[in-house]
Amino acid sequence: MSGVVKSPEPPEQPASGQDPAESGRRRRRPVQARSRETVERILDAAAVLLEEGGVEAVTTRVIAERAGITAPSLYRFFADRDQVLDALMEQHLERLSAFLAADEEGWTASSLAELVGRELDSFAAYFQANHNAARLWFDGRVSPTVRAAVLRNQRHTAEHLHDLAAAAGLVAPATDLLVFVMAVELGDRTLDLAFRERRDPDPDVMRHGRIALTAYLESALRP
Repeated sequence: MSGVVKSPEPPEQPASGQDPAESGRRRRRPVQARSRETVERILDAAAVLLEEGGVEAVTTRVIAERAGITAPSLYRFFADRDQVLDALMEQHLERLSAFLAADEEGWTASSLAELVGRELDSFAAYFQANHNAARLWFDGRVSPTVRAAVLRNQRHTAEHLHDLAAAAGLVAPATDLLVFVMAVELGDRTLDLAFRERRDPDPDVMRHGRIALTAYLESALRP
């Protein structure tokens, strides 16, 4: 036996700002390296199951089996299936934000058609490369947390498009944000239809979606 006494590793922590009385129901944040690895295995397993069979195929029992862990190990960090999906959505939103930022770097839209086409294609490219994200985004809104995360992202996207259009001189800075909120919702439905039961976006749906979005913006912004 070693004579070195190791300092005890810190216990796993509840999410920031969590009420200790609710710690049994809230998702715990892994602190130890081994725990972080376990959480990653859980999320990776859930992502594969989403790709294989959609949201209905994702259960805590099957996730644990696919991750090669016991059910109690999963329940240390996630109270139920929805918490796993919540964490996976959080992960995808961070990656999507970085993906879109890199795609837009140094780019300025020259027209409304280019603006909506570029944004629609960027989202489609991410969903095509991360099919489980598409399944979670469009089919996984059964969790209140996932639904709220999608709605927050929709609002952020509308504000971002408004700012891009204003910076490019395509719209007045005072343009009603609702115009872009509507455009984002139309774009979301286009992507939903384009990826329905498909791993790659339907090119015809994407083409018609661009036409519809451009026509809507040009009409809504007409003096």
